[in-house]
Amino acid sequence: MSLFVGITLLNFSTNKDNLDFSEFYGAAQMVRQGHGKDLYDLDLQAEFQSRVAAVHAVYLRPPFETLLFVPLTYVSYRTAYTLWTLANVAFLALAAFLIESRTGIALAVAQYTRIRADLGLILVIFLTFAPTTTCLLLGQDSILMLLIYVSVFVLMRAGADFRAGCLLACGLFKFHLIVPFAAILLFRRKWAALGGFAAIASLLVVLCLEISGVAILREYPRVLFFDGTHRQMMGFHPDFTPNIHGFLYLIAKNVVSAALLGSLVALFSLLALGWAAKNWRNDRFGFSFSAGLLATLLASYHLYNYDLVLVLLPVAIVCGELAQRGHLLSGTPLLTSILLALFVPPVHFVLVTNGIYALMFVPILLLFLLIARLNRADSPAERTVHT
Repeated sequence: MSLFVGITLLNFSTNKDNLDFSEFYGAAQMVRQGHGKDLYDLDLQAEFQSRVAAVHAVYLRPPFETLLFVPLTYVSYRTAYTLWTLANVAFLALAAFLIESRTGIALAVAQYTRIRADLGLILVIFLTFAPTTTCLLLGQDSILMLLIYVSVFVLMRAGADFRAGCLLACGLFKFHLIVPFAAILLFRRKWAALGGFAAIASLLVVLCLEISGVAILREYPRVLFFDGTHRQMMGFHPDFTPNIHGFLYLIAKNVVSAALLGSLVALFSLLALGWAAKNWRNDRFGFSFSAGLLATLLASYHLYNYDLVLVLLPVAIVCGELAQRGHLLSGTPLLTSILLALFVPPVHFVLVTNGIYALMFVPILLLFLLIARLNRADSPAERTVHT
């Protein structure tokens, strides 16, 4: 792990113009210098970013997230990136600790590898997961999102739904990865969790107004939904989105109209979320939570490679559960195939370089369907999945 972090930091000079961290650093500089009301002025963003790196991305998160990065603006860009990388490693280590202590993932790894597994090995596996590596190299914030979801899982399993809802709302800096899960909680009438969610979400709205003024209520949606300039700057294309949106776009972009494609995306997204909500069972909380998180990823309109770091949680839950029941190796060849597709780095590389990363949707969907089948089983014996 130290070697990986060291290589990342030593290559800073070579890679600094390709780091997404520049968008966070530049936006935080704007807020610190009193330009919060102009946060989504893309020309001004470009001016601030160009002071530290080549402009290749724009800041499109809610204003409140800039407060996380404002303290880093008091040091140089290189030092800030170093601190943020170390913080991300700490987030990952804490997430790995919580996952290892609350699931049977260590037992699952031991059964697969035939060697003793501990927290250190789990952390190495998490660190070398391709989306995690990408997240660290780019200076993205998806590992923090993983820690939030892991904490929500731990709190909900312990019955602390209100606190879980509060933490879930803290992830609204990527609201497309949070709102679908909150919708599942709404369908399930998890009122305590929704109460905490609403309380913190309201506070975050107030923070946004303090940073950027009332006009942000109009300006942010305009830039996000109606201004395509940022998409051109970032080179975003649905072919690289491993969710329902990206997969349907990849296979049907030349066959159906944009309106029909949008309708299909909405329909299948609602079906995924609806199934996860309808089949939520408190007596199988691990499977139900995993299905909810995977449905959220499938339904999210935007999903980048580094966001798939969230898959680590449902993978750990389902593998740990099956390992504890003695069914991991004997009854789940489908799961083994899914894990190979997800955890063999060249698979990600080939899909990205060929512009078809949306195909990573397939193993995620299969994992969702596998967990759905496990969640419906009526007895431990029936939970073994034979394919």
